[in-house]
Amino acid sequence: MSTRLRWSDLPETVRGRIEHRLGGEVAWTVPCSGGFSPSTAEVVGADNGRRLFVKAVRAEDNPASVTMNRREAATLARIPSAAPVPAYVDAFEDGDWFVLVTEVGAGATPSLPWDVQDLEHVLEALDVLRSEATPCPVPGLGTASESLAHDFHGFARVDADPPAGLDPWLAEHLPQLVEAERRAIAAVDGETLCHLDLRSDNLLIAPGGGVSVIDWAHACRGAAWLDALLLLGTVDDRDGALGVSGRIDELMDHHGVPRSVATDVLTAFLGFFVDGARRPDPPQVPGLAAHRARYAGWLVPLLRLRRYEHAHHR
Repeated sequence: MSTRLRWSDLPETVRGRIEHRLGGEVAWTVPCSGGFSPSTAEVVGADNGRRLFVKAVRAEDNPASVTMNRREAATLARIPSAAPVPAYVDAFEDGDWFVLVTEVGAGATPSLPWDVQDLEHVLEALDVLRSEATPCPVPGLGTASESLAHDFHGFARVDADPPAGLDPWLAEHLPQLVEAERRAIAAVDGETLCHLDLRSDNLLIAPGGGVSVIDWAHACRGAAWLDALLLLGTVDDRDGALGVSGRIDELMDHHGVPRSVATDVLTAFLGFFVDGARRPDPPQVPGLAAHRARYAGWLVPLLRLRRYEHAHHR
């Protein structure tokens, strides 16, 4: 995880505009954990009870973070209010700073390993999001196939240059995995607003089960099932207690899409993690390779299970 900026790092003019939105001086701040950006990620509050979430960064901290925060602001400004997403409040430039301000999502990131109820609450919230965000309400967004064009060819890169210590099962099946990711990229498009980066630290769950989907920097137009599938691909279910593979089948059945499509997309998702895990961390994002290796370790047994089931149910 990266080292984040804090409220105290922001210039007085930025703090003043945010305090105007709060209706009072900032009396306390709470930093948010998780993520790979140096941007501030803090809840700031005034004595009047008003709270806001603030994300601010400069190009000198990480140019990519500025670009992503701009994209997120443009998306949040158009997401319907009924969607399970903290409402957009403000976005502005101040000198070298780009600042995004939203309402505060209720709750906290889910505890890991995942709890069954938390996972079900999130999947229900994604159904609401899909309903509210189809057709995509944000003009100008790229398609999922465009957004994933590089990431979803990880196994092609692995096949061309296999890393040392590659899982033997992956090494044995590389030609089939490369073909599967080619099929996957052709299957992910649609007319739904997709988050495209759903994982536990981009979700908040309130005690009553309310869910907020946060961090919208990678939004695109894609298939209605894509976000839920990619989220399930990040869930550690190596013991099968959460029934992730069955939930994936139910998701695809609900949308009238062959279950094998999910397996292809998860193959491409795994290829992204396997390829990325062997690359050095960017200076601004320490721990990224280890994060990707951990997700790959969770996905391999799920993919092996699904490919075995397909082979024996034809």
